[in-house]
Amino acid sequence: MFRQPWVLIRGHLSKGNVTVAGDAMHPMPPGLGQGGGSALEDAVILGRHIGNSFLQNGGRIMPAEVSRAIEGYVKERRWHVIGLIMASYLAAWARQVRSGWLTKLIRDIIFYKLLHSFVFGSTYFDCGGLPRVPSKLD
Repeated sequence: MFRQPWVLIRGHLSKGNVTVAGDAMHPMPPGLGQGGGSALEDAVILGRHIGNSFLQNGGRIMPAEVSRAIEGYVKERRWHVIGLIMASYLAAWARQVRSGWLTKLIRDIIFYKLLHSFVFGSTYFDCGGLPRVPSKLD
């Protein structure tokens, strides 16, 4: 299902201890090849937020804290995936539009010369590391 980026801006992506991730959060055409990578980023960021909550609560899962961790995950992911969705649809459009003179001007000059580095630059993202759980060997 196509999810307009503005739905992500004003929409609810979580409720309590339930959230959306992967294609449920950010479906996009394969123009940038970022669908699977974005789902992996979701997993790492969600794991980091829940893992930090787990460590801060003495190794226990607290439902209210998990809800806050999920809110942190949504807040962190929202704007990055909005950019990826828009860039992916723009890249797909640039490759599939008809070949009129105005379309060629927009695609070849505006997209490929001006916006291309911005669009593909949004695919580089460091989602950080996961929290380290101390072991008995430490």
